[in-house]
Amino acid sequence: MPEIMTLKDVAEYLRINERTVAKLAAEGRIPSMKVASQWRFSREAIDGWLASQMHPAGAGDTEALSVQLARLMRAEAIRLSLASTTREGVLHEITDFLSQAGIIKSAKRLFDALIERERLCSTGIGKGAAFLHPRRVMADLVVEPVLAFARSDGGVDFDAVDGMPVRFFFLDCATSDRMHLLVLARLSRILADDDFVRMLESAEDPVQVINAVALVEDRTIAK
Repeated sequence: MPEIMTLKDVAEYLRINERTVAKLAAEGRIPSMKVASQWRFSREAIDGWLASQMHPAGAGDTEALSVQLARLMRAEAIRLSLASTTREGVLHEITDFLSQAGIIKSAKRLFDALIERERLCSTGIGKGAAFLHPRRVMADLVVEPVLAFARSDGGVDFDAVDGMPVRFFFLDCATSDRMHLLVLARLSRILADDDFVRMLESAEDPVQVINAVALVEDRTIAK
């Protein structure tokens, strides 16, 4: 299956009919994005959604219960005005500030892993957002699980699925494959909320970004 999936791809992947997939997407119950009036889906986000449906968090499932995006965010892992205007520049800038903050152990290793992933297929998923992550979880590279965020005021050409510049960069520093998939699934769901995009645009400090994630996550995931 391709990294970016159509309605038909997802229906075949999940073995349900296309009408059901379209209904789930329209109701915001499955990670999705509309591009030129057509539904598009990230395979990784679909995998995360599927994992969460098949293995709902129980009382003993501490990893799933801990995947609350706002709790994975830290002020020092948020940058609200990127200076870079290229894909490579953005990745260098983000990995450098995370290394300087002591959040990751090697800016070069993470940059190399991120650029390898982008060359395979862009993580720009539309609506001005990208979900940065390596192809494989690098648990030894992070001090603890973190969801980093950076914003570009002017936007960056990132070969996004909708062809639009990317302004919002989320970097998933998960420590397990399952956590990574759950983070992707949650990110996809909250980004579908137009209010959330406006909050990210208007945030003036890292605390406002974290509060926006917490607010929209609570009302979206609770549905």
